[in-house]
Amino acid sequence: MKRMMIVWLSVLLTLSMGLSAQSLNLKAGVFIPFMESDLWDINRANLEFEKADMVELYYGLEYEWLMSERFSLSFEGGIYKKEKRSYYRDFEYEDGSLIPQNISLRITSLEATIKLYPIGRRRTFYPFLALGGGLYAWKYEQWGNFIDNQDFSVYEGYADASKFSPGFTGKAGMVLRLGRNSGISLEARYLYLRAELGEFFEGFEKLDMRGLSINAGIHFFLW
Repeated sequence: MKRMMIVWLSVLLTLSMGLSAQSLNLKAGVFIPFMESDLWDINRANLEFEKADMVELYYGLEYEWLMSERFSLSFEGGIYKKEKRSYYRDFEYEDGSLIPQNISLRITSLEATIKLYPIGRRRTFYPFLALGGGLYAWKYEQWGNFIDNQDFSVYEGYADASKFSPGFTGKAGMVLRLGRNSGISLEARYLYLRAELGEFFEGFEKLDMRGLSINAGIHFFLW
């Protein structure tokens, strides 16, 4: 993940040196995953685990090449990671202690979008819309103590899945310009991402990693 972000930052710096009309935008917000596939359903049924447990911070860095008054080409790199320790709902050890299990999801995103400014950018306050896609490096992990469905014995286990998968994104928001070279923004970002889990999770549906981010941003206009 760190290697990918270093590469992404290098790309942004290279682009910024070659283009005149540009903007760098720092973002931070919260990612709210939808979690609507069977593995998530099973985890919620067996563990003290809810959708709200996977809500976590999202950080992003966006580079914009401003092609015209109303359009820009945008590239964004972002990170979301959440780890949750939970316990079985209906089972416990003979001494009454809880049986723990851990779930983790990490998504590192590299996105490209076309951004539209319907009323232009030469105002103090103006909206935007964006649509595009990207490549997402993701990793799902589940480890700790598992219960055998046949004899209900408890054993330690670990399972994971990780891939690079394509996805799609849509964004909408508002920018408040504070001066010639800076501004702030509020943005809603939708992520569409579903992917096969691999050998540890044979028979499961694609893992649903769709979600909504609500982000605040600081913009630096570099022209």
